Amino acid sequence: MISPNTPTTTNKLKISHFRELYKSLKTPFPPINWLILGMLIGLENRWINLKTQQTVDMAIDDYHAKMDELSEPVYKAVIEETEDGGYTIGYFPEDKDETIS
Repeated sequence: MISPNTPTTTNKLKISHFRELYKSLKTPFPPINWLILGMLIGLENRWINLKTQQTVDMAIDDYHAKMDELSEPVYKAVIEETEDGGYTIGYFPEDKDETIS
């Protein structure tokens, strides 16, 4: 008897397509079933890792593309001493070549 906390072999597979594939490949010989299940678990883990890596890479590329479109030029900050001994920090453009990219 299987206890309620014991996962069945199909619960070890996380994706329904792999569960269906296991059910279609199942044989009447338990040792062969364990080999098939082990192979499918390994393939499924590799597939999940590749799919998540691809999704994250695409999201990062999209983010960089959007940031490149939105990026505004960065200007040099100019620090000047005022007449009363204080300092003024700001941007005072004289030429268009003062941008830092």
